[in-house]
Amino acid sequence: MKILYKYILKELAKPFFGSLIVIIMVLLSNFILKNIDKFLGKGISLGVVMKFIFLNSAWIFSLAVPMAILITTLMTFGRLASDNEITAFKASGITFFEILKPGILFGVILITFMIPFNLWLLPEMNHSMKKLSYEISRSRPDVEFNEQLLNSLADKIIYVGKRLSNNSFNDIIIFDNKNINVHTTILSENGLFHALQDGIILDLNNGSIHEHIIESDEYRKTYFNNYKIAVPFKDLNINSDNLTRREREMNIHLLTEKITYYKDEIDKINEQNITNTETLDSLNQLISNLDKIGPKKDMLLYKRTQNKINKVNIEQKRNMKLIPKHKKEVYKYGVEVHKKITLPFACLFFIFLGTPLGIMARKGNMSISIGVSLIFFIIYWSFLIIGENLADNGQLNPAIAMWLPNIIVGITAYYLYKMYSNENKSFKFNLKFLNKNKK
Repeated sequence: MKILYKYILKELAKPFFGSLIVIIMVLLSNFILKNIDKFLGKGISLGVVMKFIFLNSAWIFSLAVPMAILITTLMTFGRLASDNEITAFKASGITFFEILKPGILFGVILITFMIPFNLWLLPEMNHSMKKLSYEISRSRPDVEFNEQLLNSLADKIIYVGKRLSNNSFNDIIIFDNKNINVHTTILSENGLFHALQDGIILDLNNGSIHEHIIESDEYRKTYFNNYKIAVPFKDLNINSDNLTRREREMNIHLLTEKITYYKDEIDKINEQNITNTETLDSLNQLISNLDKIGPKKDMLLYKRTQNKINKVNIEQKRNMKLIPKHKKEVYKYGVEVHKKITLPFACLFFIFLGTPLGIMARKGNMSISIGVSLIFFIIYWSFLIIGENLADNGQLNPAIAMWLPNIIVGITAYYLYKMYSNENKSFKFNLKFLNKNKK
């Protein structure tokens, strides 16, 4: 058996690393094409660009590993089946579970590596990527402006022409919407964008300011050789508050701290509501007693009691609004905790799925394996996204929402295993249409 296990592990390892590299390259190329405009021709150093790509490769790697393991399993067991090696194993009395054991071991090895990666390294790289983007935007604010396009700010729309140098453009047009009663348009032949401590300066040259006053229908035109406009970083959505860690940038310790904090807040509110209910009962009883003897006899006590009742009711209403908000936060952070764990475990479930699927398909072709894997992974990812949205809105428990895709994959794998073990001939994969070289 040891020889068999080593053989299957070796057969799994070879295509896995090849598939992983291919998937990473495809996803990374797609990411670079989408973000190339942010750096191309803007004077950003190659070192900064490479660092940005490297930091973004973390989430790509986390996504690529489960995809690669499904492709690998389909390829490996598909080839073993097509070469009749699976038939030879069965003839030798080797059970399906014995064939599956090396795959399970391979999956466990991946899980022991991917869980620490997802729980600690991935969040840190995500946060480092955000900090790098913030530093680029602070030091080079011109990067935030797209050439020959309208760029919307808080109360301004800025059009810039072609880039003349790292931080200058020609044909600058600014539409100022700050005052609704005055339509202001600023035209400039060229301008520089300088970074300050809390904003940027638009240093405009050789232009004119056009003002149309609505109420008096007055039109003014002012020429200038040099005109400076200050734009705060907050109008560019460049703010130090943006560096606050979001759930995808938190490691397992920070996430559990957040969950514990909001759960404690809910418990405090519930205890306070119990106390408030008891207080209301006693205050209402006091009001009832005062009504019996006539509130006018002790009007001051009556008003004080009524004010206390109103305050307690206001607090109760506020608490009733806070509890759903806190629960939503608990669910949001809970979703992230489970997602960081379920994705590594998807490797094991995809091995369960890919083994009988590959044997029954009897195809070791990589293109076919990628096609089949892509279908299953799209289905898996769709369930994951739907579950995440439902959990974030408090409609589904985070654990159920995040583990449901794995459970569905597991049920499908068990169904295929039963069909294979029962040798059900009515269920066959006809993949000839995917392989043009075979008739």
